[in-house]
Amino acid sequence: MSTATWRSSSPGRAAMADGDRPGRTLWILAALILALLAFVVAWFLGWISFGTDPRVAEIRRLQEEARTRFAENGGPRTLAEATEAVTAMNTIRAKVEGLPPHLRPQVERAGGSMFRSAMRARIDAYFALPPEKRKAELDRQIDQEEMMRKAFEAGSAIAGAFGAGGAAGQTPGQAGGGPPPGPPGGPPGGRGGGTEDDRNRFRKSIIDRTTPEQRARFVEYRRAIDERREQRGLPSGGRGM
Repeated sequence: MSTATWRSSSPGRAAMADGDRPGRTLWILAALILALLAFVVAWFLGWISFGTDPRVAEIRRLQEEARTRFAENGGPRTLAEATEAVTAMNTIRAKVEGLPPHLRPQVERAGGSMFRSAMRARIDAYFALPPEKRKAELDRQIDQEEMMRKAFEAGSAIAGAFGAGGAAGQTPGQAGGGPPPGPPGGPPGGRGGGTEDDRNRFRKSIIDRTTPEQRARFVEYRRAIDERREQRGLPSGGRGM
């Protein structure tokens, strides 16, 4: 190709390149606008956060207040305290259920940790005593379970009077006389129901975090408390890890 031919074709190529540039710029601009819109929508829906969501922070505060008030001293000691604990749990549960699904794991993890800590405290309190004093500790825990059951039943009766709750909304332990449900975010049964498969998965998730020694202690503790409930004419708990 001669120099003249090359020179004559160069302006045409330059014109084509110049003609493509506005179209390419428009595509890039459109992509940037779409990305910005997607970011704004995701931020508005709570999928993107630059800090702790205020709703999550409030639930964590309520969880910590409930733990300090009702768990650190060994749990409710009177029916009035049990009723207050149930009211606090229901309040937290309602707030958890009001969260968008993608935010719930943040508070459910904390609730699950609280439940595991409370369960370990009950087991440790039993094994820390000499054998001759363990029956009294079991009786204390069983009395507490019964207070919580009565408090839940009273709450269900009140809800039923206003057209809510009822047998379908009872949690495990209400009708069966078992231990009170754990904090919201704990076992599915503690958040207003849940299937048996849900509860089994939760128990397995706890077992997977324990050592063989801890599992053996739990089995022995559960056997002792169920045996004592039977001696007192009460149904076995049927719950646990």
